[in-house]
Amino acid sequence: MYVVYKESPRNESGVVTGNGEDITGRWLEAAGKELGSPVPSQIADQLRGREFSSFDGFRKAFWKAVSRDETLIMQFNDLNLNTMKNGRAPFCRKRDRVGGRVKFELHHVEEIQRGGKVYDVDNIRVTTPRNHIDIHKKGNQ
Repeated sequence: MYVVYKESPRNESGVVTGNGEDITGRWLEAAGKELGSPVPSQIADQLRGREFSSFDGFRKAFWKAVSRDETLIMQFNDLNLNTMKNGRAPFCRKRDRVGGRVKFELHHVEEIQRGGKVYDVDNIRVTTPRNHIDIHKKGNQ
């Protein structure tokens, strides 16, 4: 018997594409609903064209870019700002957490395993852990 292990596209390099969306109001307010909050266009502008060796690298750059955005930083407390400056996702509200999943998560609208583009910001939404789990439950029914 042979076991074939296929490397996850998340661990492959790629170049960021997509435009994101213009954001009005509280950016992450929609993270707990439907498909979550879109990537802001000003963050997409900073990342577009950059190459990353893995999605982990993209994720770190994404949160660092958010931590430097003058319009978005007003929506975060000091703890979350420092967390993002270190390339990590901010904490979400307690009611949106599930077990050890306590931070906002990046969700691919078209799943990577179904051909969704890993580094296309128009295929990425920010969700709460609870919503992320619900999205995938609905998709598997």
